[in-house]
Amino acid sequence: MNRQYLATVRPPITNGPTSDQGVIATAFAAHDLLFDWHRFEIPMGEACIKSFNIIMPGTNTRTDSDENLVDFTFFLARSVDGHAPPSLGTVNAAMNTAPAKIAFTLCRNHIVHTQTIDASLMANPTTYQQSYRMYTSATMNTAGATQAAQIANALPPGGVNIGNSKYLGNYNDSTSQPGAQSFWIAAITHGAHDFGTGVLLNQGSGQAAVPKSTTSETTLTVDTVGANVAFSRGDKLTMGGSGAIIGTVTEVVSATEVKVDEVQEALTNNDEVCVLDPIIFNFGLEY
Repeated sequence: MNRQYLATVRPPITNGPTSDQGVIATAFAAHDLLFDWHRFEIPMGEACIKSFNIIMPGTNTRTDSDENLVDFTFFLARSVDGHAPPSLGTVNAAMNTAPAKIAFTLCRNHIVHTQTIDASLMANPTTYQQSYRMYTSATMNTAGATQAAQIANALPPGGVNIGNSKYLGNYNDSTSQPGAQSFWIAAITHGAHDFGTGVLLNQGSGQAAVPKSTTSETTLTVDTVGANVAFSRGDKLTMGGSGAIIGTVTEVVSATEVKVDEVQEALTNNDEVCVLDPIIFNFGLEY
């Protein structure tokens, strides 16, 4: 009997000095690197992607426009001889330059699948539009789109094999889980993605760093845009201006209050509170 597995992947989007910090509340441009290779693990075996669903937040959580209804291409990669794919470059920087082409050449033997998301074809209908968009391998939106165009943007019949007995994602380090194999995902935008939320910290003296505790949480007060239309439990938060890391949302109390498990760095009043890993990829795998 075939086994199924749901892989949920949330790559951090940052153009800061480290992989988990930086300013993300800035607009991208066509051909920019949306995010560099992000490792995720799935159970060992010959995995086949049967379906995918992608949740893309809107800019400033707006639901009255096509903001972030932007095409992009994502790539899946494996390790080669135990080595991860080389970096594709700088996030939020153009990928059509010579160094970027060299980076892609270095990744040639790592890449196992690429998929372009045609936003206008693969997004959910406006009827279901919230403060985010959903893209799916089974296109929901048929208005104004030809059947041929929908087929061209869907997974091929039978799915996509990303692992086999010869080329398993066999990268391992101290964080690897027993019985797991590693794959990577990266993406390039075709337009002006913008992951700003418009949510501002509303604490006159800012917020001091607070260590993680098993017995208490930290409540942040915000304004301008409601926390209840921008954040969800489990989101990792950062500051869009300074790049300071906050922590993980444990509860969205109201439009003006959100609880987090820690505050890793001091926060400045009126800085924009953003989600560090705003795009959610859900891959339905079969073994």
